[in-house]
Amino acid sequence: MATIINQRLAHLRSLVVDDMATMRQNIRTQLGQLGIPHVDQASTPDEAISCIRRNAYDVIICDYNLNRETNGQQMLEFLRAQNILPASTMFIMVTAETSYDLVASAAEFQPDAYMVKPLTGGKLLERIERLLDKQNALRQIVGRLNLKDIAGAVAECDRALQAQPKWAVDIVKIKANALLELGKPEEARAVYESALKLRDDLVWARYGVARCHFAAGQLEEAKAVAQQVLEGNAQYVVAYDLLARVAEAQGNEQEALEALNRSYEVIPSARRSRMVGDVAYRTGDLEQARTAFDRAVKHTKGSLTAQPSDLLSLAQVHVDAGDAQEALQVLSTAPKHYVESDAFAATQAAVQAQAHIKMGDLESAQHAFERAKGLADATRADGAALALAKAAFSIGREDEGAAILSRAVRADHENTRLVSLARKVLKDSGKEELAAEVVDRALDQVNAIVAEASALMRKAQFDESLQKLEEALEGMPENTGVLLAAAQLHLLWMSQKGLNLDYVARVNNYLAKLDVLIPGNERVAKMYRFMRETLSRASKG
Repeated sequence: MATIINQRLAHLRSLVVDDMATMRQNIRTQLGQLGIPHVDQASTPDEAISCIRRNAYDVIICDYNLNRETNGQQMLEFLRAQNILPASTMFIMVTAETSYDLVASAAEFQPDAYMVKPLTGGKLLERIERLLDKQNALRQIVGRLNLKDIAGAVAECDRALQAQPKWAVDIVKIKANALLELGKPEEARAVYESALKLRDDLVWARYGVARCHFAAGQLEEAKAVAQQVLEGNAQYVVAYDLLARVAEAQGNEQEALEALNRSYEVIPSARRSRMVGDVAYRTGDLEQARTAFDRAVKHTKGSLTAQPSDLLSLAQVHVDAGDAQEALQVLSTAPKHYVESDAFAATQAAVQAQAHIKMGDLESAQHAFERAKGLADATRADGAALALAKAAFSIGREDEGAAILSRAVRADHENTRLVSLARKVLKDSGKEELAAEVVDRALDQVNAIVAEASALMRKAQFDESLQKLEEALEGMPENTGVLLAAAQLHLLWMSQKGLNLDYVARVNNYLAKLDVLIPGNERVAKMYRFMRETLSRASKG
């Protein structure tokens, strides 16, 4: 048996993350005795993140308590949110017995396993072997998911349920989630409800039912089930997120803010502070936004998990609240590597321009505005564009501000958060009467381009249709709506005229961009399926 075990583990590379050298060395020794030859060590979250960026690990064993700034759960959250951690990596979280229940129930990004101290070689072997068995059992399903073949993954789930009943819970979770991605909430709900019939205490399945209601547009039903989940488990943080999404869909941003605040109480992380800050800012609650972004900055100060946007958001809130000097002070603390980025420096200069105007220094404001304009990317819909438009309005360049804002909306017209913030820029600048001319008109312009291209395609004017969208993408290369339309119409062209390798490359490029811009989006998943079906038919033809 020992030989078989060593053969299974001999190819694995592992990373041990713990702030105590004796614990790291102890686990390293135990892994070595199990036959794992490559064991790296990290004493801090930043050191661990650097290791993971450089190397591919099969197993990561991480202690929950790392330091005061970042714990193991927050590090895992950062790795998953930034797509740094490969899906094949087994992440094992180590906790003290006294904190296990709290850590496990409140985890937003679940590790592959939890282990309670003290660790022994036997326990590690059992857990790693089990995870390897699970990987093997789900290999075909995961392979389909990696290929974006969601329908194929559902079919593999059905086969695996028959062949691998030991892993039924994991398979059912994947199947239901895949059905939701396919836009089949009723079928997904049936899967979740079948799981609840076997065991009515499965929190993830009840939460899944709430997600299905939300996907089907049944907002009150989704809200009721999410509240039911929280009544039984107040630590189940993603249920608060769903309540926030329901509230926003119903136009009740104050209720959304309350839900997100409750989620922060459960997991006081930088990411959750950011979520609170974003909604608080959009609703005009500047004091709460300032507190939230300040927390986010402090949570991650000096860490690789820090995000430049936190500093910029905090400074913008200070300007809006009338505290221009504090805004300039916040911006002056930006690390050198932040300022070396044109995107950061552009937003920084745009916020500085606004602050100088608040302080009555028009000359400095104009210099900062020109610097921001020179650094900003005119094709992007981002924080720099919004801050630049606001700066233009503040120094009296109304036409320039309107043009910048119009470009930003056209660049990503389906981004509801961006559109909402664009309207807020006009309101804060005392230019709310321009909303129809600037925002609504920009939305209409892009929608008209997509509609015209679709109409040309329906008239069998295929080449003209594609040309129309290609021209649009030259001016707005990251517009998700236009990227989706371009992918769809290129595929329709091939379904009519046959395989075109240049168009296949274009569609893959569009979808790769969309994966980055809107990861996990249901419409993108459908487009991948449409591409597979189209290419399959075209190759047979």
